[in-house]
Amino acid sequence: MFNRIYVPIDNSDISDKVLQEAIKLAKSSTAKLRIAHVVNLEQITFGIEMVGVAELKDALLSIGQSLIDKVKLQLATAGVDAEVKLIENFGSEMSALVAEDAKEFGADLFILGSHHLGSFSHFITGGIAEDLAKETEVPILLITKHKQK
Repeated sequence: MFNRIYVPIDNSDISDKVLQEAIKLAKSSTAKLRIAHVVNLEQITFGIEMVGVAELKDALLSIGQSLIDKVKLQLATAGVDAEVKLIENFGSEMSALVAEDAKEFGADLFILGSHHLGSFSHFITGGIAEDLAKETEVPILLITKHKQK
């Protein structure tokens, strides 16, 4: 059985599904959860002197904090105690950053969502799940968004 489950999320529908699966697994076991959301601030660090950059950073962090607050409420409503963490990223590879935080947590399972963006989008943007699988030996439970017929 898994004891320490790491769940990276974003502001997407699939992350809602991932969170629900993580809650179910935590409730059916004694596993500890860490839910993490990464705010990517890399694109604004180069122009820190520019007008409006501080406001943009504050806005991005505010959006991230809103997600964290929503997740904390969902966890409390479900009766699940979990660590919920906002991570600021200033240029690290997302998968390396997540793998490092998960290692610090002692994770023995990842629960991730897959957006199924299509092969071209995957080629351009890469896949966090695929990149993470290359970064770690920790098993990954992949939650997908099935197509509606």
